[in-house]
Amino acid sequence: MIPRGDTIVVGGTYLVGDEEENVRESERQMILKNAHTLGIDTTNNEPVGEWVGFRPYRSSVRLEIDEDLTQSGMRVVHNYGVGGSGYVGAAKEATSLVTGAR
Repeated sequence: MIPRGDTIVVGGTYLVGDEEENVRESERQMILKNAHTLGIDTTNNEPVGEWVGFRPYRSSVRLEIDEDLTQSGMRVVHNYGVGGSGYVGAAKEATSLVTGAR
């Protein structure tokens, strides 16, 4: 569950190799059941939207300061490739790279 203003984002699935572009009914029902289990009144509250998203990822994460650009006075931190997991930790690590590089 992720609070976003006056709404709560609920859901998420990950299936290796899945390229379905539409929400499957079985997944919709599973997400609603899980939301109810977590305390959201799914009988009196209607979903405001649903979507399918594909998170880009790489075989390895790139999280580093670009040393080639640092010498020019510009500090660039590359932070990508985590896909749908670990982005909060990666963001914290990227922040520490920027603040530690001063």
